[in-house]
Amino acid sequence: MLVTIVCMKWGTAFTASHVNALYAGVLRNMEEPFDFVCLTDDRRGLASGILTRHIPNLGLPEQAWRRGCWPKIGVFAPGLFPPGDVVLFLDLDVMIQRSLAPLIGLLRERRHFVIQREWNPDLWSLLPNNFRPDRGAQSSVFGFHAGDVDGIYHDFVSKADAIIAQFKNDQSYLTQAVRQKSYWPTGFCVSFKRSCTKYFPINLLLPRIRQPRNAKIIVFHGKPRPWDTMVEKGQRWGSKRRFGVGPVPWIKQYFNQADAMLASLTGGPDPVAPHAWRTSPISAPKAADNVEADAHGSTANAGSERPSPPVYGHS
Repeated sequence: MLVTIVCMKWGTAFTASHVNALYAGVLRNMEEPFDFVCLTDDRRGLASGILTRHIPNLGLPEQAWRRGCWPKIGVFAPGLFPPGDVVLFLDLDVMIQRSLAPLIGLLRERRHFVIQREWNPDLWSLLPNNFRPDRGAQSSVFGFHAGDVDGIYHDFVSKADAIIAQFKNDQSYLTQAVRQKSYWPTGFCVSFKRSCTKYFPINLLLPRIRQPRNAKIIVFHGKPRPWDTMVEKGQRWGSKRRFGVGPVPWIKQYFNQADAMLASLTGGPDPVAPHAWRTSPISAPKAADNVEADAHGSTANAGSERPSPPVYGHS
């Protein structure tokens, strides 16, 4: 069984730089050949080692592209990936910091849908995980075998309007719709917000943003996204009650490593151009903007492709 790592980019909330950074993080932490696929409406600026595919047509209304992350359901479209392949989906605002082999191995072992469990509010962390309320699925990181979950796609497209009206977002729908599923082991994926930041005023007394070194993936859900922390000294980031001040060195280092990785694959210097990390709201893609699927199916690894130089805007 081969491995496909997949992400999605539509509209303008995320850029090619975000996709390239994720690709670099995967390259550093995969130990076997894999395809890296981006489902997108605009392939411009993506590293050449990244395969692109159309975002499958779900018949979504305009507002569903803006709220609820409903386009993610397109990942389950039949025929999108070779039957039997292990597919690992990653949101663009996650950081990969350890080997992904345990996640791939777990998918091969369990042979069903595996997804992150939604995190509990901080007070529940005082109790063992088994005693915390199950709040359902969190769809930043999930995996499956291609062809085994086609029913999710068929169920959604057959009653999309009713599902969108009933459920808040894609992950609440997946919680109810997928019967045979399990969660990643505790600690595989950690929440930056829950694990690394503190509430006001404790954050002023203990301002250090610690790195959860044992986690394989750090998930940024809500505020901030990782690049929001790449600010000048003294600048504030985060939410009103849960925020940090100044840059986070280990996050900045992660993106610097992404620059270096992609530049080394091109054999050239790392060009840094002005870039607006905070972009305009999501909009539905236009049909004319859809990209064609790449004709080749070569696997991606640290030596097989020569990606285009990345463009970042580090502080």
